Amino acid sequence: MLHIEPMFKVKGVSMHIGELSRRTGISTSRIRFYERHEVLPKAIRSENGYRDYPATAVKMLGLIDDAQRLGFSLSEIRASLGEAAPNFPSRAAMVKALRSKLENIDQHMKEVRARRRQIVKLLTEMGD
Repeated sequence: MLHIEPMFKVKGVSMHIGELSRRTGISTSRIRFYERHEVLPKAIRSENGYRDYPATAVKMLGLIDDAQRLGFSLSEIRASLGEAAPNFPSRAAMVKALRSKLENIDQHMKEVRARRRQIVKLLTEMGD
């Protein structure tokens, strides 16, 4: 079978890590971190060894960054992205994950309030 590699890159189809960092506002070290931890698919290496990322990596990193800020762990993000690979998670999958995270947060808040009540009770009993 004949395999032909393109002799040029079409602008916007792929980008180096610095460009990806500029477009997303995520540091290059963080991008490499996501790669090492298999949250972001590994970039294709060009002949000179540079990482080449597809344009979809911008959206993928946005999704990863948003998920982390909402409290999702790397393993939760990896699992969600892995189930949908090579596509992005469906709206239904994202709603399911968000509802699950919300239930976890509600449960955590309930436990924290119970601990707080216990501490207040102990302080009252101690006369403080």
